[in-house]
Amino acid sequence: MKSASTPPRVSVIVVNYKSYEPLRLCLRSILESDYPDYEVIVVDSLTQNIESKVREEFNDPRIKVIHFDTNIGASASHNIGALASDPRSKYLIFMDNDVIVTPSAISQLVKSMEERPHIGVLQAKVVSRSNNGRMDHTGLGLDVAGTWVTTYGHVAEAFSRPMEIFAASSAFMMTRRELYFEALGFDDTYFIYDDDTDYSWRVRLQGYAVAYEPRAIVYHEDKFENRLRYDKLYFGFRNRLLNVLKNLEAGNMIVSIMSILFLAYLNILMLCLSLRGREAYAYLRATMNILSTIPWRLTQRKIVQRRRRVSDRVFFKKGLLRRDLLGTVIMLRALLARYFAENRSSNARGQ
Repeated sequence: MKSASTPPRVSVIVVNYKSYEPLRLCLRSILESDYPDYEVIVVDSLTQNIESKVREEFNDPRIKVIHFDTNIGASASHNIGALASDPRSKYLIFMDNDVIVTPSAISQLVKSMEERPHIGVLQAKVVSRSNNGRMDHTGLGLDVAGTWVTTYGHVAEAFSRPMEIFAASSAFMMTRRELYFEALGFDDTYFIYDDDTDYSWRVRLQGYAVAYEPRAIVYHEDKFENRLRYDKLYFGFRNRLLNVLKNLEAGNMIVSIMSILFLAYLNILMLCLSLRGREAYAYLRATMNILSTIPWRLTQRKIVQRRRRVSDRVFFKKGLLRRDLLGTVIMLRALLARYFAENRSSNARGQ
């Protein structure tokens, strides 16, 4: 039995897909951590010979690999990693394979969680590796269209104080292992994207806080060029609809869904005018998927709402949920600014 002064055990769950080089750098950074008691669980899809590669390069008993010959998605990978974690672990860390962890990051998260038992999920300070000196995503709040009010693209130095946030990013976040099971884990029907927002939201509905810890710093590869990719548009839009369908109270849910659909179909029009029919179809297909699975989705909603301990009113009062389009406007402006900046840089290199 551990004494009160013994650091609690942590299980670090790394989601990996069809790659080894980013994972290699990620694992090396984790193993340089100053935290004394942790295990690393790599949940992999489709990377050939990953078990032998990890064993040959690292030969570390703290690392175990769970491999699948099909793409099971990030959401299911999170759940499988949690189920495979050491029952003695007090905390779970979920992270992406393209994250570089600073030596003190795990220690800082544990310290903060130990000091504040009301926190259910804690996110590290995730700094972009490709957008130098800028923040990656942290979910400060959600607007009426289900879009994050986010730190994305802002100067990293501006976010130097701990604060409450609405939803953490699974690029690098910690949760209490016992709470993970109490909250029923991640929804693996999401497959990828926004499952972390859904999990954070359900943790909040259980009465726990979600927070940001700036002393725990990690660096994440920001794949800006993938933001108009078909699967990202499909899962991003579908899962945003699922988030509000499952987690908002009825009146707020209806308003939010109407707002999301209105903006989505404006996007469809713009994509069609830009001759990007495949991307436009992603929105239509996502809508059809929701409609075809509506009985199951309503059952999920009933389960979430019956377990609710906190009303939407509390989140609106704190500004964590909003009745405006602030997140949508800010995100669009940030993406356009980044897009034009990268285009200017590419044109300058080409001259």
